[in-house]
Formats: sequence, C-alpha cells, structure tokens
Amino acid sequence: MDAIREFVNSDAGKAVVGLLVVAFLDFATGAFAALRDGTFAMDAVAAFVRKHIAGRVAPIATLLVVGYFGGESGQLFLAGAIASSAAYVAETASSIWGNLNPPKDVVSKASADAAKINPVPTE
Repeated sequence: MDAIREFVNSDAGKAVVGLLVVAFLDFATGAFAALRDGTFAMDAVAAFVRKHIAGRVAPIATLLVVGYFGGESGQLFLAGAIASSAAYVAETASSIWGNLNPPKDVVSKASADAAKINPVPTE
C-alpha cells in the first residue's frame, strides 16, 4: 500500500492523475457539445472509453508505472511515457477547445442535421 501511495505522490503518479483529468474534461466538454448540437448518442460513451481510456491513457499509464518501478532501466519507458503524454495532452486540449468553441458553420450544420432526424413539432 505504501508503494502505491509513493507512486501517486511521485511525478509519474501525478502524470497519470493528470491524464485522467484531461480525459475527463474531454469527455465532459464533448458530452456538452453533443447535447448542445443535438447529436449525443450513448454508444459514443463506450467509444470514448475504448478509444481514450483503454487505447491511450492506459498504455501511457502503464509506461509511467513501468518507468517508475523499473529503476535505472525504466528510464527509457519513462521517456516514452513523457513523449506520449505530451502528444495526448496536446491532442486532447485541442479537442476540448473545439468542443467549447466550434466553428459557426459546424454548429449550424449539426443543428440542421439534428432537425432533420428529430424535427421539432410545430403543432
């Protein structure tokens, strides 16, 4: 238990927590944008978990754990984890920004598409 506590308090552990926070922010803002645009679908939640958590965060977290507990030989894993983390955070920050500030034509097109699928009753 002490080893886990030490890991979480280390830079590598804080990086894992940071990756999870960034992933959650992307999920929250993406859900907000989908609800705003009328394009929210429950199957997108599973796709997000599969793509972001299982496909990106978990492998980077594994590299961080191996790098932390690997001692001297773990430095190569740590270097890969740092590079991967930087790429993931840059990509996800861009996604978060796009969720909060979509281009005007994308919002109107999404709203028009949603209106075709779920027309608002006029009567």
